[in-house]
Amino acid sequence: MTEQQALPALPPVIVAGDPSPWGEAALRWAADLADATGVPLEVHPPTADPVHDLLVASTRAQVLVTAYRGGDATAFGLGRVVSPLVEHAACDVVVVRGTASALRHRHHRVTALVTGNPSDELVLARAVEHADRLGAALRVLHAAPPLPLRADDPWWPVERAGRVLRATPHTSVLARMHPHEAIARHADTDLLVLAERGQLVRTALLHARCPVLVAHRWPTEPRREPVRTVEAARTPVR
Repeated sequence: MTEQQALPALPPVIVAGDPSPWGEAALRWAADLADATGVPLEVHPPTADPVHDLLVASTRAQVLVTAYRGGDATAFGLGRVVSPLVEHAACDVVVVRGTASALRHRHHRVTALVTGNPSDELVLARAVEHADRLGAALRVLHAAPPLPLRADDPWWPVERAGRVLRATPHTSVLARMHPHEAIARHADTDLLVLAERGQLVRTALLHARCPVLVAHRWPTEPRREPVRTVEAARTPVR
């Protein structure tokens, strides 16, 4: 193959360089992802303006990985680069946090947090990809606190996710509680995937006991190949 015919380079996994213990955990997580997906790994060194420079780097990355806190943690416990990256990056962002079991993929589960919005398709696509990569089970989670009067059907986002996933094996959980309670209750997961911005993301970043993936790009299909049909388990949680 000539140089002109060479295939374009795959977008790398870029990790924010950080010598803190959480920075080292983020580096390990990013290295595992790059190795599993066969893409280059780049360590972005600390700079005078890390937010600007990491946002620029995100325009050519497949995934941007950062620790949830480091030496620059704010009073709220998050590193100063975290919120700007999850809000404005041009690629998926993984914020590495959580228990040792989650960081070592010992729960063998990936959780997609759905809300009923169109971005749920993106969440499900990313969750399927990472569940396949980890050889993990897929769980769909929707948090809907009980209200005296509800005009909406709290099961609707879960049922819609089931239609999107079609034959993809998964379990579905409707948690009749607030999102922070649902995230804490269903902590037996190696990765939490969501796409909403604002309060839901902040809730996940503060309460999750595992790495959090905030998805940013729209996919075409949640799965390329059909798999055997498994009926999703409808599990209401109170």
